[in-house]
Amino acid sequence: MAIVMIQGPDGGRMQVEATMREALSERAQAAGQSLVQVRCDSAQQLVERLARIDREGADVILLDPGRCTRDGALNATLEHLPVPYIEVHADRHDRPEPQLPGSGPRVAVVNGYQSQSYTLAMSLALETLGCADCENEFNVGT
Repeated sequence: MAIVMIQGPDGGRMQVEATMREALSERAQAAGQSLVQVRCDSAQQLVERLARIDREGADVILLDPGRCTRDGALNATLEHLPVPYIEVHADRHDRPEPQLPGSGPRVAVVNGYQSQSYTLAMSLALETLGCADCENEFNVGT
């Protein structure tokens, strides 16, 4: 099973730091998932990547559309996306980035938490896959 993190062109916005990417990868592995990280430099690359996502074994997508939120081809592609996605924005609560128009199998939108948005999105992805408790080494039950 794979969680695919796709980042669109950001035009100078904050990038996810290497330590954050490593922590996300470790969380995915602890839950028995792999994390594939993809960076797209244009709206066209983003659309092309999403168009072939079902052939790449993705089970859920962490999608940061960057500056492509108003791209018609992206929105059309999302409408027919075969796997669920979580829209992620590494913005600040006082300067929210524009969101996608809510098409396709979107699970949630996470924004306003800067790079921590990815941590929350990973939690939602694991929950979507039924793996929320998989990364815990023990359970406390009754």
